[in-house]
Amino acid sequence: MKASWTRTLARLAAAVTLLLPVSTVFGQERDEYGDAALSDVAQTVARISNLQGNASYARGDQPDNWQPADVNVPMTNGDRVYTDRHTRLELQIEGGDAVRVGGQTDLVALNLTDDTRQFALKTGVASFQVHQLDSNDVFEVDTPNAAVTFESAGDYRFDIDQDGNTRLSVRRGRASVAAGGGEVPLQSGEAMLIDGGDNPRYDVVSMRSPDGWDQWVDERAGRYTRSASYRYVNQSIPGADDLDQYGQWQQIPNQGWAWSPTSIDAGWSPYRIGHWAWQDPWGWTWISSEPWGWAPYHYGRWTNYSSRWYWIPAAPVARVAYAPACVAFVGGSPGLSVAVTAGPAAFVGWFPLGPSEAIVPWWSTRSVNQVNVTNITYVNKTYVTVVNQNTFVSAQPVARSIVTDRTVVQQVAAAPIVRGRVPFAPTVASTRVSLRTETSVARPPAAVVQRAVVARVAPPPAPPRFDQKLAAIRQSGTPIAPNQGARIAVQERAQPAAAVAVKPVSAESGRVTFAPRTAAAGTTAPGATAPRPAPTPRPITAAVAGRAIATREQPVANAPVAGPRAMRAPAGRETQNPPAETRNAPAAAAPVAPAPARPETQPVRPQSESREIQRPTPARPQVEPRNEPRPAAPVERPQNEPQDQRRAATPDWRNRSTSTERSQEVPPPNQPQRRVVTPPEARPEPPNRTQNESRQVEPRRAAPTARPEAEPRSREEVRPTPSRENARSQPEERAAPPERSSRENPDGNEREAPRRPTAHPRPTPEKPER
Repeated sequence: MKASWTRTLARLAAAVTLLLPVSTVFGQERDEYGDAALSDVAQTVARISNLQGNASYARGDQPDNWQPADVNVPMTNGDRVYTDRHTRLELQIEGGDAVRVGGQTDLVALNLTDDTRQFALKTGVASFQVHQLDSNDVFEVDTPNAAVTFESAGDYRFDIDQDGNTRLSVRRGRASVAAGGGEVPLQSGEAMLIDGGDNPRYDVVSMRSPDGWDQWVDERAGRYTRSASYRYVNQSIPGADDLDQYGQWQQIPNQGWAWSPTSIDAGWSPYRIGHWAWQDPWGWTWISSEPWGWAPYHYGRWTNYSSRWYWIPAAPVARVAYAPACVAFVGGSPGLSVAVTAGPAAFVGWFPLGPSEAIVPWWSTRSVNQVNVTNITYVNKTYVTVVNQNTFVSAQPVARSIVTDRTVVQQVAAAPIVRGRVPFAPTVASTRVSLRTETSVARPPAAVVQRAVVARVAPPPAPPRFDQKLAAIRQSGTPIAPNQGARIAVQERAQPAAAVAVKPVSAESGRVTFAPRTAAAGTTAPGATAPRPAPTPRPITAAVAGRAIATREQPVANAPVAGPRAMRAPAGRETQNPPAETRNAPAAAAPVAPAPARPETQPVRPQSESREIQRPTPARPQVEPRNEPRPAAPVERPQNEPQDQRRAATPDWRNRSTSTERSQEVPPPNQPQRRVVTPPEARPEPPNRTQNESRQVEPRRAAPTARPEAEPRSREEVRPTPSRENARSQPEERAAPPERSSRENPDGNEREAPRRPTAHPRPTPEKPER
C-alpha cells in the first residue's frame, strides 16, 4: 500500500513538473550537490589529456598569441592547437569522446556545447572516437573540401595532405560526407578519398590495414577499457583513467569509495599545484600541474579523513556538469573595488568544497541568489590556501607563493564566503594557460592558416578578442557569456566570423557538384586499393538535428549554436532515443522535437540499451524468479519535452572492438549507468514481456548483502561502476566492488541485466522438502 502511494505521488509530481513554466523548471535545476544551474550556458571544454612531444596553443580570444600547450589545459570555443613534427596529442571531452591528433596537425574547436561538437581540421592526421550520439546531438568535422557528420558512435580517422585533400576512414560507425551541395553516406569498414575544392571528386574504397598511428589510438582507447577507476566514477567524467596510476581507492565512513593521491609531499592540499587562469564564460579556472589533476578538480568533492585527503567522485547521475573549480573563495566581497591593493582585499583565499556543499558560482550572477550558503558548515575552510593578488591574476604558480603569515591567513579565512564575482579583474597575463617556458613554439604554415574549411552546420562567431571584452569584464566583474560575446564579436568585426575561414557546403542551392571520380574517368584514385561503385550524392536539403545550415549568404551564425538540450531540463528527466536512422531525415531548420514512441512492430531493444530511469520498488528475495510477467505500462512523454540527457558512454564503449569488420551496430543508447553489452544475436527475447516492459528498467535497491558467486563473465561483459550513493546511507554494509556480479548496475544498485543464453542457466537453490 505504501509503495503504491509512493508511485502515485511520484507520478503526480512528474505531471506537475511538466505543467510548470519552462523557466521555472529549468531555473531550479540541481545536481547531486545542490548546485543550482552550475553553468548558465551549454558550452563545455575539451581537456588536453596526453601530450607526447611539443604542441602550441592559441586561445580563441588571442588567436595570434601562440603559447606552449600542456596537459590539463581546457580547450573551448575558438581555441586552437598545432602539433610539432613527431608529436601526438589527445583531447578528452565530457561523455567519453576523444580526439587524437598526430604531428603537424592543425585543429580548431569551432563549437563545443553539451550537444554540439564541431571541429575544423586543416591538415595532418586525427582520429575521433565518439561514444554516444543522441537524436539531437551533432558531431561534425570540417575539412578543406568536405564536412563530415557522424551518424553514430564509432571510430573515425582523417588524413589531410598539404594540398587540403581528405581521406576519411570509418573504422567503426556511420558518417555522412557533404561537399559541393551533395552528401554521400559512408559505412563501417569504408574509406573515402576526396580531392579538389570547388568541384570535389571522390572515391569510396576499402580501408587500409592498421598502421602505427592506429595502434597508438587503440592503445590510448584501451586505457578506458582497462581503467579500474571507472568502477567508481561516472563514465561521462573525463580523466578518471589517470587516477589508476597516481593513487588508490579506499572506502571511508559515511562517504563510500574515495580516491587519494600517492607520492605527495607532506602538508599537501588540493588546489595548490597549479595556477589560476581566466577563461570565458567561466572566468577564473583552475589549471593543475599534476598529471591526474582534471577529474578531481572539476568534478566531485574533497574530504580530509584520518589526516589524508580523499576525492569523492560524482555519483552516476544523468548529468555531471563541468565546473572551472570545485572551490569556495574567501577574502573579499563583490562590493569591494578591484583596485584595492592593501588590506585583506589584496589577498584571495580558497578551499576545496566538501561533500554535499554546493558551489556558489562566481561566473554567473543569475544563479547566485538560488544558492543558500547560510546553513553550510564548510568543513574544509580550515584548509584555506591564500596568495596575494598579483600571483592570482597573473597566472603564477600557486605553490611558490602561498602566504604562510598566520595573521593574514586567519584574517582571510574569517572573511565571508565570496558570493558572485571574485573581486579581482583579469589582466592579459591571466590568459596564460601553461606554465611551460619554451621561448619558441610551433606555428602552422601561412598557407594552412589562410585555408578555409567546408561547413555544413553554421558555426558560432569566434569569441571577441580579450582586449575588446576586458572593459566589459571590469565593469561587471563577471566573465563574458556566449550571447554577450557573440554580440561583441559581431560589432568588432562588423559581421559574424568564425575562428577560421568557413565556406558553405553548398555554394548554390539545389546544385550538386560533388561527383564520383572513378565513375567518370574509369580510373583508380591514388592510394585506392579496390574502388567500389560510388553511390550517387543526394542533394542537401535539410539541416542537421535542427541546427542552421551554412549558406553562401550566412556561413556563420549570429549567435551561439546549440541544440534543444541547451535549455537544460531538470536533472533526472530523460528522453527517449529515436533510431539513429532518423537523424538525417529531411526536416525544417527548426529544432527537432523528440521522436514519438516506437511502434509495437519494431523489434524490442535489449534492456541493456534502455534509457528509462529506474524507479524504486521493494526488494525481493533472490530465490524468487525474476521473469514473472508484468503489466505493460508505456511511458507517455509530451512531444515538446526538451532533452537533457548528458552525452555519456555507450554500454559497449569500454569493451568495444577496434576491428574494421564491424560494419553494422546497434544505435547507441543514452544510458550512462549500464556498461554490460551482449551481442544482439546472443540475446534471446525475454519470455512473458511486452515491448514496453522490455524498456522498463529494474528499480534501484539498497546495496545487496551476501550474493551468490557470479557466473563466468562473457567476452562482451565489463565490470560495472560502483557509486557512492549507497555508501552514504549504509557505509558499513557496502561490499568491496572488485568482484561484482554481472547483474549489478554500475551505480551499485541491483538491476536486471540482459538475460544470458540458455546454455548458461542461472543456478537456483533447491527447495527444501516438506
